[in-house]
Amino acid sequence: MSDIRDTLNRVGIGTAELDRVRLARGVIGKASYVAAAAIIALAAVAWGLREPVYLLIDGVLVVVLFALYFGGSLWFAHRHPDTALLEGAELLQWRQLEIAASNAPLTLDRQKTEPPTLIGGSE
Repeated sequence: MSDIRDTLNRVGIGTAELDRVRLARGVIGKASYVAAAAIIALAAVAWGLREPVYLLIDGVLVVVLFALYFGGSLWFAHRHPDTALLEGAELLQWRQLEIAASNAPLTLDRQKTEPPTLIGGSE
Protein backbone atom coordinates (compact mmCIF):
# COMPACT_ATOMS: atom_id res chain seq x y z
CA MET A 1 0.00 0.00 0.00
CA SER A 2 2.86 2.41 0.74
CA ASP A 3 4.31 1.70 -2.73
CA ILE A 4 1.08 2.92 -4.31
CA ARG A 5 1.10 6.07 -2.16
CA ASP A 6 4.73 6.77 -3.05
CA THR A 7 4.01 6.32 -6.75
CA LEU A 8 0.97 8.60 -6.58
CA ASN A 9 2.95 11.26 -4.68
CA ARG A 10 5.70 11.17 -7.31
CA VAL A 11 3.10 11.71 -10.03
CA GLY A 12 1.61 14.59 -8.04
CA ILE A 13 -1.57 12.97 -6.81
CA GLY A 14 -2.09 12.94 -3.06
CA THR A 15 -4.26 10.38 -1.31
CA ALA A 16 -6.41 13.20 0.10
CA GLU A 17 -7.47 14.15 -3.42
CA LEU A 18 -8.52 10.58 -4.16
CA ASP A 19 -10.77 10.53 -1.10
CA ARG A 20 -12.76 13.43 -2.53
CA VAL A 21 -13.50 11.68 -5.83
CA ARG A 22 -17.10 10.51 -5.87
CA LEU A 23 -18.88 9.11 -8.87
CA ALA A 24 -22.59 9.61 -9.45
CA ARG A 25 -24.88 7.00 -7.99
CA GLY A 26 -26.98 6.44 -11.10
CA VAL A 27 -26.35 4.30 -14.14
CA ILE A 28 -23.40 6.44 -15.25
CA GLY A 29 -21.70 6.11 -11.87
CA LYS A 30 -22.09 2.34 -11.85
CA ALA A 31 -20.80 2.05 -15.41
CA SER A 32 -17.83 4.27 -14.53
CA TYR A 33 -16.55 1.64 -12.11
CA VAL A 34 -16.77 -1.02 -14.83
CA ALA A 35 -15.01 1.17 -17.40
CA ALA A 36 -12.25 2.05 -14.93
CA ALA A 37 -11.75 -1.64 -14.09
CA ALA A 38 -11.53 -2.51 -17.79
CA ILE A 39 -8.93 0.20 -18.44
CA ILE A 40 -6.91 -0.90 -15.39
CA ALA A 41 -7.04 -4.50 -16.64
CA LEU A 42 -5.82 -3.44 -20.08
CA ALA A 43 -3.04 -1.41 -18.42
CA ALA A 44 -2.01 -4.49 -16.42
CA VAL A 45 -1.88 -6.51 -19.63
CA ALA A 46 0.23 -3.80 -21.28
CA TRP A 47 2.62 -3.83 -18.32
CA GLY A 48 3.54 -7.43 -19.10
CA LEU A 49 3.86 -7.02 -22.86
CA ARG A 50 7.18 -6.38 -24.56
CA GLU A 51 6.25 -6.61 -28.25
CA PRO A 52 5.55 -3.12 -29.72
CA VAL A 53 2.75 -4.38 -31.96
CA TYR A 54 0.87 -5.84 -29.00
CA LEU A 55 1.43 -2.66 -26.99
CA LEU A 56 -0.01 -0.66 -29.88
CA ILE A 57 -3.04 -2.97 -30.09
CA ASP A 58 -3.56 -2.66 -26.33
CA GLY A 59 -3.30 1.13 -26.56
CA VAL A 60 -5.86 1.21 -29.36
CA LEU A 61 -8.18 -0.98 -27.27
CA VAL A 62 -7.90 1.45 -24.34
CA VAL A 63 -8.69 4.43 -26.58
CA VAL A 64 -11.63 2.66 -28.25
CA LEU A 65 -13.02 1.49 -24.89
CA PHE A 66 -12.79 5.01 -23.46
CA ALA A 67 -14.35 6.60 -26.56
CA LEU A 68 -17.26 4.14 -26.59
CA TYR A 69 -17.87 4.56 -22.87
CA PHE A 70 -17.64 8.35 -22.94
CA GLY A 71 -19.82 8.70 -26.04
CA GLY A 72 -22.39 6.29 -24.68
CA SER A 73 -22.45 8.08 -21.34
CA LEU A 74 -23.02 11.45 -22.99
CA TRP A 75 -25.80 10.04 -25.15
CA PHE A 76 -27.52 8.30 -22.22
CA ALA A 77 -27.17 11.34 -19.92
CA HIS A 78 -28.66 13.56 -22.64
CA ARG A 79 -31.64 11.24 -23.18
CA HIS A 80 -32.21 10.26 -19.52
CA PRO A 81 -30.63 12.80 -17.15
CA ASP A 82 -32.55 11.64 -14.09
CA THR A 83 -31.66 7.96 -14.39
CA ALA A 84 -28.08 8.75 -15.36
CA LEU A 85 -27.29 10.59 -12.15
CA LEU A 86 -29.80 9.47 -9.52
CA GLU A 87 -31.03 6.24 -8.01
CA GLY A 88 -33.30 5.05 -5.23
CA ALA A 89 -35.11 7.64 -3.11
CA GLU A 90 -33.46 10.55 -4.93
CA LEU A 91 -34.81 9.31 -8.26
CA LEU A 92 -38.31 8.86 -6.79
CA GLN A 93 -38.24 12.36 -5.35
CA TRP A 94 -37.15 13.75 -8.73
CA ARG A 95 -40.02 11.95 -10.46
CA GLN A 96 -42.53 13.22 -7.88
CA LEU A 97 -41.34 16.79 -8.43
CA GLU A 98 -41.58 16.28 -12.18
CA ILE A 99 -45.16 14.99 -11.91
CA ALA A 100 -46.17 17.79 -9.55
CA ALA A 101 -44.75 20.40 -11.93
CA SER A 102 -46.53 18.94 -14.95
CA ASN A 103 -49.97 18.88 -13.24
CA ALA A 104 -50.04 22.50 -12.12
CA PRO A 105 -53.60 23.57 -11.24
CA LEU A 106 -55.24 26.10 -13.50
CA THR A 107 -56.07 29.44 -11.96
CA LEU A 108 -59.77 30.17 -11.78
CA ASP A 109 -61.23 33.52 -12.72
CA ARG A 110 -63.35 33.98 -9.61
CA GLN A 111 -65.14 37.07 -10.91
CA LYS A 112 -66.93 35.21 -13.68
CA THR A 113 -68.08 32.16 -11.73
CA GLU A 114 -71.77 31.92 -10.94
CA PRO A 115 -72.94 30.66 -7.54
CA PRO A 116 -74.56 27.22 -7.60
CA THR A 117 -78.33 27.05 -7.88
CA LEU A 118 -80.15 26.10 -4.71
CA ILE A 119 -81.98 22.81 -4.67
CA GLY A 120 -85.26 22.81 -2.83
CA GLY A 121 -88.39 24.86 -2.44
CA SER A 122 -87.08 27.67 -0.27
CA GLU A 123 -88.80 31.04 -1.12
